[in-house]
Amino acid sequence: MAEILSDLDYLKMAVVNSRQSMEDGNFPAGAILVKDGEILASEISSKYPGLLHADSKAVTHGFEKTGGLLEGATLYCSMQSCLMCTSVAYWGGIRRIVYAVRKSEVDQNYYESPGDTAPLIASFNQKMEIVHMPQLEEETLGIVREWELTPPPG
Repeated sequence: MAEILSDLDYLKMAVVNSRQSMEDGNFPAGAILVKDGEILASEISSKYPGLLHADSKAVTHGFEKTGGLLEGATLYCSMQSCLMCTSVAYWGGIRRIVYAVRKSEVDQNYYESPGDTAPLIASFNQKMEIVHMPQLEEETLGIVREWELTPPPG
């Protein structure tokens, strides 16, 4: 069995992915999917705007890797998940998401709506735990701000 790291350790990996995403010219968000200490997926985002967010990509790849629902897995995201990614995680069997940057801290145009995802989550049939870890928020916001100042490629 793989070494089980802390939530903060896994979230740091998601933040590293957000930097990689930005350096690749993509939206600066990263995600890691973990179950029982095993990293099932490590993802970066697609170009902005784009459908393939790091969180949804991680869930999809984890689902493909295990061949089934991801019950007991945790999704670590550099930024708070949007409605689409939260729903994808839920339907993938994930009931726990840990993130660094709150949606309220970035340009609201990066999300589908300015509202919070809490009402959606509260409407789910099963409880979903959403954990904000502020320890990495400033560092991760720095990556977002750097991306905002970088001209798009081409």
